Order: sequence, then C-alpha cells, then structure tokens
Amino acid sequence: LVGGGSAAEALAKGTARFRALPLSQLRADDMTTNQDTGLYLKTAEASLGAVSGFVSHSWADDGAAKFIQLHAWGHEARRGEGLKDPLIWLDKACIKQDQSDEEKQADINALPVFLSGCRSLVVLAGPTYASRLWCVVELFVFLKMGGEKERIRVLELGGVDVRVALNRFDAARAK
Repeated sequence: LVGGGSAAEALAKGTARFRALPLSQLRADDMTTNQDTGLYLKTAEASLGAVSGFVSHSWADDGAAKFIQLHAWGHEARRGEGLKDPLIWLDKACIKQDQSDEEKQADINALPVFLSGCRSLVVLAGPTYASRLWCVVELFVFLKMGGEKERIRVLELGGVDVRVALNRFDAARAK
C-alpha cells in the first residue's frame, strides 16, 4: 500500500504531503463532480492528528446529499471538539489535481499516513459506496492503521443500509 518502500520512508513522505481543507471552504458544487474545482488552493499543510475527518465517499453518489451530511457532521465536530472550523481530508482537495502521474502516485502511496493522520473516518455512504473498491480499501486501511471502529462515523444517504451493502461486498464485482 505504500509503494514498496519502508514504513519510515512512507511516514516521512506522507507527513510532508499531508494537507487539510477547512470545512467552511467546501461548497455544494464541489461535491457534485470529481473534476477540479480549485479546492487545492484552499488547503494548507497539516500536522498528523490535527485533521478532524478523512472523508470517504463515492463520487457516483448524490453530491448535494453528501454536502448536507458532511456539514451536519461538521456541526457535531464543532460542538464535540470545541472547534471553530473542522479540518477535513477530501481527495480532490488534498491531492493536487494538475500534478504529474508520479506525484499523484506518491499521494496514493501516502494514503495510510493520510488516514492515520485524521482523528476520524467520515463515511458518506450512498447507494454506490459499498460497490466501489476504493471506498472499501479506505475502510480497510483505516482499521489496519490502528483506527478504532468507534472513530468511524457513517452517514447514510438516501436510506442506504451500509452494513447490509458491505456484507454483500464482492471484490470481483467492485468498480
């Protein structure tokens, strides 16, 4: 998962690449497409442990519903953690979209560091979430990196029972 290097090297590289987006900078339109909407410019370098939530979601699910649920979670995080503006790790914001394939691969290799650098995993579970291999990989890596189940916040979209959907997960049929 870390590109074949040592754990120490992966930690150093991942720490150097770790970024976060203030939740207040996210707009509803940002969640409707996986295309670049300029979010990277709104991120800043972050320290491991300083980011409230790693956002795990499927781009095929309803962007407006994801936006609403993510902001509801943000309201809870502000109350529970006493934060003014929770920091999130969101793929298209925290991975620069116009970088080389080699640089994007370096960010993908740093995924375990990014996941472990967040205090919680925020799952925006819509109808396609459990059919997306990448989403299930994020859940797996979070738990393997020492994340406790209690630190996973599942927000179901549109009446989806994500537990049932994940129990039916079949890697051979995943997208």
